[in-house]
Amino acid sequence: MRRYLIFLITGLLVVLAAGLWGAGGVNAQSSEPSAPGDAGPGSPEYAVGRRTISITVEPGRTLDADIWYPVDPSATTGVAKSTYEFPGLAYTSTVAFDSPPVSSDGPFPLVVYSHGSGGLRYVSAFLTEALAARGFVVVSVDHKGNTAIDELSGTQGTPQQVIPLRPKDIRAEIDAMAAASADSTNALAGAIDTENVGLIGHSAGGAGVLMTASGHDGVGADKRVKAVVGLAAYVDPLSNEEFKKIKIPTMLISGTLDTTTPIKTQTEKAWKSIPADPFYRVDLKGVGHQSFSDVCYYEELIDAKPGLPLRSLMPLNHEPTRPVPRSSCLSPPPTSSSTVIPWAFLSVMWATIRLPPNGSSQLSPKSSASASKTNRVGSLD
Repeated sequence: MRRYLIFLITGLLVVLAAGLWGAGGVNAQSSEPSAPGDAGPGSPEYAVGRRTISITVEPGRTLDADIWYPVDPSATTGVAKSTYEFPGLAYTSTVAFDSPPVSSDGPFPLVVYSHGSGGLRYVSAFLTEALAARGFVVVSVDHKGNTAIDELSGTQGTPQQVIPLRPKDIRAEIDAMAAASADSTNALAGAIDTENVGLIGHSAGGAGVLMTASGHDGVGADKRVKAVVGLAAYVDPLSNEEFKKIKIPTMLISGTLDTTTPIKTQTEKAWKSIPADPFYRVDLKGVGHQSFSDVCYYEELIDAKPGLPLRSLMPLNHEPTRPVPRSSCLSPPPTSSSTVIPWAFLSVMWATIRLPPNGSSQLSPKSSASASKTNRVGSLD
């Protein structure tokens, strides 16, 4: 039944049993939980590289950024796996390698990921790694003033201060990737197609990517963006006029158990207001706010190491005006979210910023003006 339902949503895609958490969960041979494995559908096309850089948005605002990118498997021989580091905590990726050379098959389309409030640039590595393994370059910054580190250090801003900064941050990320690709001395020279860009954002990051697609607070819509996806998107910062400006292919994926950005007050608002064509929506039954990130895995790590400063922030990546109960972090997340999140996002990206493998759109919505909304909505158990 699960595969049948996902097939209805993703059209021509054939859903495999591989899940979001892969080898995730507690390792019976060790007290340490094992890191998430590859999250994507089918077999990866590439190995994955990860490197960290700095991106200057404007004077006084420089952000740490991670880049995940496709790598020829033969280029990973002798290369160490990449390590994700937190205050007092670290884990080694089972997928990404530390700064191997990028594949010569590019240029690859660009995806920008925007984390939620109190998050981190690599908080959804399950997804960013899976995208890179399937032929995308992915960039994500720590949105300064709105990260877990800011909450620990007391430097966090209010939502009204920090969320409107997202469109400038995202535009700067695209500009930085364009500059890197154009620089013959850069490690990513010639590897990035920044005229075909997809955006994905979780929670407050959903507001950020939608604002980038619409234009917000004096920053116009970025015309290089060809598709946008909101995961449990927080949409209150957008006006009705801004909603109406979003015409590019759009997808909203939400959880029915999400009390941070509830479907009724957030997803429904955007669904009724955005005129995007095509416009896809998937409601995942039994899924909470943190099922769209690696936060559940972080909680397992923290539970194994009492006294860490990060413990006070769990669960991470929530919209700060709506306190999130620990129960919003479902561990492990339901199988439907494990499979459909990478599948659905890849479907939109393949259909808009990358040629689909079989030459046809990966999703089949009713995109004509006369189509009913129910023909473009899926609800998965």
